[in-house]
Amino acid sequence: MMTNKYWNKKINNNFNIAAHSYSSYSFVQKYFANKLLIIIKELEPQIGEWIDLGAGTGYLADLLEKNFTNTNVIRIDLSPKMLKENKKNSQTILWDLNLNLPPYIDKASLIISSFCIHWLNEPEKKLRKWYDKLAPGGFLIVLFPNNESFPEWKDTCEKNNVEYSGLSLPCTKTLKRFIKENEIFLIKEFNYTETFPNIYKLFKSIINVGAHSTQSKRKTISELKLMQEKWPKDPFQKVNLTWSVSVLILKK
Repeated sequence: MMTNKYWNKKINNNFNIAAHSYSSYSFVQKYFANKLLIIIKELEPQIGEWIDLGAGTGYLADLLEKNFTNTNVIRIDLSPKMLKENKKNSQTILWDLNLNLPPYIDKASLIISSFCIHWLNEPEKKLRKWYDKLAPGGFLIVLFPNNESFPEWKDTCEKNNVEYSGLSLPCTKTLKRFIKENEIFLIKEFNYTETFPNIYKLFKSIINVGAHSTQSKRKTISELKLMQEKWPKDPFQKVNLTWSVSVLILKK
């Protein structure tokens, strides 16, 4: 097992490498950014300090600024190269979210985080810290792939005695235990299925967005061949990967 310091460095390095091409391959992330936009329009949060945690290249923050006039979204990320991909004049902060939030962030009207919290140490504690930084009436919206994701991958590994090398993802029910019932405004669940010609393209798509950090050993060629052979195929002999995504909305 890697130490937290080494693990965090590995995650950051992979996202830095992927930063320049991220926007061309982040189909899942963009799909859910647009879902979040719809949700936020329905919530009608107060105009004030809006913060995007794990902002990456800024796609979600750009959507919010385009759709809400007089809104300037603060973009926080650990990857300097991701932040450099944000549009000019964006307000960016280079920061390790494992250290909670910068001390000068306080009384935010909206804190949003998409595809980020599962990369952090002790995500349940981060939720508590983030919630405490909200202004009265403010919203915290956290979107993350949960532990029900990737059943095709997990089943293929289990049935063929191959170690599952995907990330250990948060359980929504577990995260809820660290939140008071009256703080939960809404929880939404979504499924999203990607289709690929083969598992090699599937895994390449994960690498292209820098999301391939793992604490498992690298797969051997024979293991990959076995997975390609045994992975369930659709009628067109293509392979699917299903994401189970949770949106946790808290209100102060």
